[in-house]
Amino acid sequence: MSRPAEAELEDFFDRAAREHQRAAASVGTLERMLCFGDRRVRLRFAGARLERVLTAALRPRLAVKDDAPAHATIGLWEEGAVPGGAAAVPWRQADVGARGLVRGPAGAPVVAVHEAGSLAVTMLHRRARSLLHRVPGVSMLPWWERAAPLRPALFWALSGQGRHLVHAGVVGDEQRGGVLLAGAGGSGKTTVALAALTEGMAYVGDDYVLLHTEGPPVAWNLFGTAKLDAGHVQRFPALASHVAISAEPVADEKAVLDVHRLMPDALASSLPIRAVLVPRIRGGRARLRPATAGEALLALAPSTAFQMPFDGGEVMRALASVARAVPAFALDVGDDPVELAQAVDRVLDVAGGGGELTPALVQQSVAQ
Repeated sequence: MSRPAEAELEDFFDRAAREHQRAAASVGTLERMLCFGDRRVRLRFAGARLERVLTAALRPRLAVKDDAPAHATIGLWEEGAVPGGAAAVPWRQADVGARGLVRGPAGAPVVAVHEAGSLAVTMLHRRARSLLHRVPGVSMLPWWERAAPLRPALFWALSGQGRHLVHAGVVGDEQRGGVLLAGAGGSGKTTVALAALTEGMAYVGDDYVLLHTEGPPVAWNLFGTAKLDAGHVQRFPALASHVAISAEPVADEKAVLDVHRLMPDALASSLPIRAVLVPRIRGGRARLRPATAGEALLALAPSTAFQMPFDGGEVMRALASVARAVPAFALDVGDDPVELAQAVDRVLDVAGGGGELTPALVQQSVAQ
C-alpha cells in the first residue's frame, strides 16, 4: 500500500465527518467557543466526557457568549461513541512522519496528524476551514494531552496572517510587557516562568503561546496550565501542594499546575514582547548577558519547527522577524528562583529603555 492519495484523504475526511455526526446523535452535542485575541474557534463535542477533559486547560479562553461567528470549527469525538465502530485510517505507520504528520500529497486539501502517544487523529480540510479531532477514548488520553490539548488543531485554526503557535514561554508585567522564553525542552523555560510567577509577575505560558508577528510582536495565552517535573516541584514548594498528577503516573510524567484556578490574577491573556530571553540550566548563581539575534533564533526556531511541522516553514520566517525586532539576552539558570525573577525584571527594564546591560547592572539586579 502506498502513501494515501489525495482522494483517499478527502474520502476519509468525509467519512470521519459523518462519523462525528453519528457520535453526536448517539451521546449528544456540546459546543464551546474559544477566544484568542480576535480569533474565535468553535469546539463541537460529541458527549460531555471529552468536553470536560479537553476544555480544563483551555478554561481561560472560553468565551462567555458563543453566538459570534467562528474563524474555525473543530468537531471532536471518541471512537467508542460511534455506533457501529470507528473507521480505520487509510494510511500505514510508515506514512506517519515527525509529530504524527501524515505524508500525503503536497498541497492536498486535507492534511492529517496521527499522534503516536495518544493515537488521536486530527484532520484539516483547507478549503472548508473545518477540522476534526478523534480520540480512542478519554481514559487513553496521555497526561500531556490533558495539560496542553489540541495543539495541531489549534495550530491550523489559529495560524495565518502573522499568527503562529510557538514552543516558548512568556512572562512579564502589564506595564512593561513580556519576555519570550526560548529554548528546547529542558532548557529552563518553565523554571524561569515559575520563578517569575511566584515573584508576582504576569504569566502567559511556560511552553506554548500564540505569537502575533505582524507589527510589534505580541504573545497570547493558550493554556491556563504549567507543567512541573520533579525538580520544579522540589524547587517551588509553594506550588507543589497545588499540582495534579495521575494516580499511576507513567515514566517522565509531569505534574500539572492549574494557574488559572490557583492564581487567576497572574494569568495574562496577552503581553507585548519586549525581548527574547534564552535560558540554559547551569546551577549556581544566575548570570545574564546580551545575546545576538542569531542566538535568539537558534533557540526559538528548531524547537518550534520540530513541535509544529505543519506549515512549510512559515513559522521560521516569523520567528526570524521577532528575533530581529527585539533585543535578546542569555540567562544561565541558577539555583535561586528569586535571582531568575530579578533577571527577567532587569531585562524588561533594559528592553524598555532603562539603560545598557553592563556587568555592573547585571551584578546589581541578579546577585545580592
